[in-house]
Amino acid sequence: MGPRMRQPDVQLNDIDAAKLTPIVRQALDNPAAIVTDWETERLSGGIGVGTAVYRISGQAQHGDQTISWSLILKVQLPVPGHDEPSDWAYWKREIEAYRSGWLDDLPGGIAAPRCYGVEERPDGSYWLWLKEVKDDIGPKWPLEHYGVAARHLGQFNGAYLTGEPIPTYPWLSRDWLRQLQEPAGPSIEQLLNAQHLPLVRRFLSEGIGERIAQLWAHRHYFYSLLDHLPQTICHYDATRRNLLAQRMPDGSYQTTLIDWSFVGYGPIGADLALLVKGTISLLSVEISKAQELRQIAFEGYLEGLRDAGWQGDPRLVELSYKTFPGHALAGVGVVKTFAEGKLPWDVRESHGCSVEELIEYWHNAWVALSTTPEEIRELAESLGL
Repeated sequence: MGPRMRQPDVQLNDIDAAKLTPIVRQALDNPAAIVTDWETERLSGGIGVGTAVYRISGQAQHGDQTISWSLILKVQLPVPGHDEPSDWAYWKREIEAYRSGWLDDLPGGIAAPRCYGVEERPDGSYWLWLKEVKDDIGPKWPLEHYGVAARHLGQFNGAYLTGEPIPTYPWLSRDWLRQLQEPAGPSIEQLLNAQHLPLVRRFLSEGIGERIAQLWAHRHYFYSLLDHLPQTICHYDATRRNLLAQRMPDGSYQTTLIDWSFVGYGPIGADLALLVKGTISLLSVEISKAQELRQIAFEGYLEGLRDAGWQGDPRLVELSYKTFPGHALAGVGVVKTFAEGKLPWDVRESHGCSVEELIEYWHNAWVALSTTPEEIRELAESLGL
């Protein structure tokens, strides 16, 4: 339910065969290929602030052979207010992650798309030239595959709990949830005071308004709990839209994770919470299957942690899952914006439904997935926290 920004308009006029040829040669692993033609398609669905994503595809010639190719170009513009490397949305984080080489060899069943080059532009923006990775299952995953992806996330998170050196790059995010949520106070208050608007009233019905107020009032307690859980490296945006299933030669799957703009330090279980809650909030799984998704993902994540050698109490993962809200609390104020008829983005394009349907869905997601401070406190106390 996080804030979504309109993508910037970017001029790609200086893309020519001379610029594309060395990149295409990398993509094709063919040092003699010559680019002959190409086309550019702007991709929808990105939510990153200041980003625009394009698919560039075409043909190349090698002797008398014509070879098709495709690339992803991700354009990242400077974002005012997000210049600090530890900021939750530091605008150059993904650039720095690729430049460091860290994304080239990640632990567990997780991979990042191969990067063919990082280009700094005269206007201060950056162009990331990436491999186009296609999902071998397709746009609609069976629920069971979320368990596979969750297992890979557990392997990834678990590796840093069991001996994999934790990276110390200055650009890794710190206190991600605090930084994301703390500015949301005024918008939450405005939402709770706007029940004269029918859509807001519907969203806050069945006790959801009270639940939001309680969770916000207890947020500092939740931050403290999360800080006391085992700490690892988190992707922080592992929703279905950023997950691609890659079938390997032996028939197993690897999960390619895209968009590393938030990656940083955080608690065990945070990526699991975002996988389930973020995927539901983006309408990638029907709300009627929310509890089944949670169970499948939870079991897969624990298997991944065990694969990595972590033998801790599973209730620590459960506590993190219940406590970590992802974007749900920080972005809830957008409901009032929608209810007033102000649309910061095209909801039909982004979610495939009307504003009214989206708010109804989000209401049902809160009913199905949110928990109470009392439940969290009871679980924490049973763990001695």
